[in-house]
Amino acid sequence: MRRLAVPRAEAPDVSVLMVTFNAWEWTERALAALVEHTDPFYELIVTDNASEDGTLAGLESVDGATVLRNPTNLGFGPAVNQAALHARAPHLLLLNTDALVQPGWLPPLRDILDHEPDVAAVAPRLLHLDGTVQEAGSIVWGDGEVWPYGAGQQADRPEFRFRRDVDYASAACLLVRRSAFVDAGGFDPAFAPAYYEDVDLCLRWWSQGLRVVCQPGSNVSHAGGASTDRHRIASLLARNRPLFESRWRRLLARRPAAPAHWEPRDVLPGRDIRCAERILIVGDFVPDSRQPFLRRLVHDLGRLWPRARITHLALDADGAEEAAPPLLDLGIELAWPGEELEPWLGERRHHYGVVVTTSFAAAMPPVRGLFLSTQPLARSVVVVDGRFDGDAEDAGYRDSMAAADLIVCADRRQRGRVAGIAPSAEVTVIDGGMSEDEQRVALVTALAPLGMTPDVRGYGCVTG
Repeated sequence: MRRLAVPRAEAPDVSVLMVTFNAWEWTERALAALVEHTDPFYELIVTDNASEDGTLAGLESVDGATVLRNPTNLGFGPAVNQAALHARAPHLLLLNTDALVQPGWLPPLRDILDHEPDVAAVAPRLLHLDGTVQEAGSIVWGDGEVWPYGAGQQADRPEFRFRRDVDYASAACLLVRRSAFVDAGGFDPAFAPAYYEDVDLCLRWWSQGLRVVCQPGSNVSHAGGASTDRHRIASLLARNRPLFESRWRRLLARRPAAPAHWEPRDVLPGRDIRCAERILIVGDFVPDSRQPFLRRLVHDLGRLWPRARITHLALDADGAEEAAPPLLDLGIELAWPGEELEPWLGERRHHYGVVVTTSFAAAMPPVRGLFLSTQPLARSVVVVDGRFDGDAEDAGYRDSMAAADLIVCADRRQRGRVAGIAPSAEVTVIDGGMSEDEQRVALVTALAPLGMTPDVRGYGCVTG
């Protein structure tokens, strides 16, 4: 049996809490991955729930770990609560014995807790052992079902790679603000031995005005069910679901029941149910250095409306992967469906409240017709950059402007020309001659009539 050594940090930053119940082979793999891929500023606290397979002997080979031994199996939640009482760090990491952390997994999670004080917990994207998505956050439906978003899908698809607020994130790997865990009272032992206790805790955080976030910039592989057979899992889910439904009946009553199929058109409304605003931005490319004004505009939308669902649809995938990371981390969903544009829009029929057109191609009749047919109730915003000169050959672009609710000009010299084309539209100018604060004030002022209210924390300039 190989020996492992975890840090003996005098002032740990993270307390790793692990509950063991047999399955030592997986526990050993999980601990080895933790030691290999985590900077040594953590402590490890293990609660063993009366293992009978040699797990206790194995834990004796882990130098530096604090091991708590229960004479009987108290269940997952109570065992985590026990471990939390011994934790010294400001952050708690709940880690299953079959969860294998990957290189670079912790900093993206820590960054969110460090900079967003209203976040109670943040989870990585969980992957199956074959590399497909297991869970990129989960959706709680009105009938008490909980669906892992993205389950079984390819991990490189952009819709499973952007950070977002989630109803619930699995405690298989969850970084928690210790104060939030304590204030919520930890896991409710009523759900012991297991299942629904983490869903219940996440909803309690939401009810306290705190958030739960999934950060796909961090990835952890998770076998799932290593210490419990599937029949037992199904039995525990069936046992605890009525308790969960009874406790959260008021919240569940405001949500639709789980759809019959996992089709995107059925799942997306549940995924985005917490988003008051849903904004679709259509451009030639994922914004990069080729389009500095548009890149800045998209970034400001993401920062000023962090709770909105902002989707940027690129008509051309050129350079998409290189430009994607900062936008995904900002919480902006990206898409570049290419020839699948029509079915992609069909899956999101009636989903968006505002459609922002930023390119000539998106304004051409065939493409514009798809947006009109799939998002007929959306308010229209057209961004006019320096390429537009008012020529008759730009008829499609002119038609888009004429039907727009709002036109944003990137050049103040275009205001008069644009106003003549679209006399009924509001026209605002956001150009490079304005300071960053002035640009944000102009953006917020322009979008307010469309019913969009920004979250201005960190941008006090826009309110005063």
